[in-house]
Amino acid sequence: MYQPKSLHEIRVYHSKIIMSTLRQNGPMTKNDLALKTGLSLSSVTNILKILTDRELVTLGDKIDSFAGRPATYIVPVLDAVYSVGIEVSQYSVRFVLMNLGEPILAKEKHDALFENSDAYWDAIHEWLEAFIDANNVDRGKLGGVVLATRLAVSSGERIGNIPVLLDRSAEMIDTEALCRKFEEYNFDVALNTKIAGAIYGLWESKDLPDYVYLSVDSTIGGCVVRNYESVNIYDLSDNFGHMIVHPGGKRCSCGRTGCLETQCTASGLYMRLNLSSLDEFFTELENGNEDCAARWETYLDDLCVALNNLYMSYDMDIVIGGTMAQYLDRYREEIDRRVFADYALFPVKRKLIFAHNGEYAAAIGAAAVVIEKFIAKKIS
Repeated sequence: MYQPKSLHEIRVYHSKIIMSTLRQNGPMTKNDLALKTGLSLSSVTNILKILTDRELVTLGDKIDSFAGRPATYIVPVLDAVYSVGIEVSQYSVRFVLMNLGEPILAKEKHDALFENSDAYWDAIHEWLEAFIDANNVDRGKLGGVVLATRLAVSSGERIGNIPVLLDRSAEMIDTEALCRKFEEYNFDVALNTKIAGAIYGLWESKDLPDYVYLSVDSTIGGCVVRNYESVNIYDLSDNFGHMIVHPGGKRCSCGRTGCLETQCTASGLYMRLNLSSLDEFFTELENGNEDCAARWETYLDDLCVALNNLYMSYDMDIVIGGTMAQYLDRYREEIDRRVFADYALFPVKRKLIFAHNGEYAAAIGAAAVVIEKFIAKKIS
């Protein structure tokens, strides 16, 4: 588990825990915060004084007490900052808007085939402008716009003072074009979706210090999170999509056959049957379509091989994000049985966790970067 070292790190860490707890639970009393977070009442009191001085929380209504003074609700100042996360993928662009409250204030998706051109980035810029205006965002409180992508960017490039992370895909994003198109925003981070998805997991739960994140979308990737903040991004552990799960299966772009990327993408599930969407596939599956049932059985077999491999390799809980998360969650018991049923002798049974808003997990994680930085800067 993450252990802050200096007094400053402790203060920032405890502040994030309290803000996260208020975000997930709404207004709470000091005593309730202490019980929920495990922090001492004196620590909560000291942190709340700092958060109040920084205008991140305020005092709410008083509630009657059977003894002593009435307790007072602590209320987060939800509109202290706004952030926008953008996920750019091969076939679509997703936007989310966040503040200090619940994960998503608004979301939006545009179907658009990626191309590294001025016209493409102009379109994203126009969508961003319209998205901000449609949701009446106070631009003075817009803390930043963060991009997440699995498409490759130029190695060694930097946006602002943050290095751009290199993925292992064929497409290449022009970082200079990004800077030109978004120069009026505090656009200083470009994140790999694997990292953004992991940050989403952290944003959702501060009680999960170690886990494996697997994104199942039009492409497949993932990463390993340890002690809340240590994320493996530079070794082969993030290329989960090229794990062989079906020997002799469909040929992958990497040159091998049967990779998870070729067997278990969201689009591959329905397109092989000439269907138009995941919703159509699962409707047909539930109506007894034999072709869909056979395809689903193969899909689950291959996916569960991958999940089993991750479980055996890392012995951690597994968080599943991406478009498929909401559909896989319906079959949680069957997947759990296939992955874990044969390991009754293991001392600890790990969990499968299906991310809420899985399709938007990377964009939420990207936007959460702005929120985390804002809180840390306020506390410093």
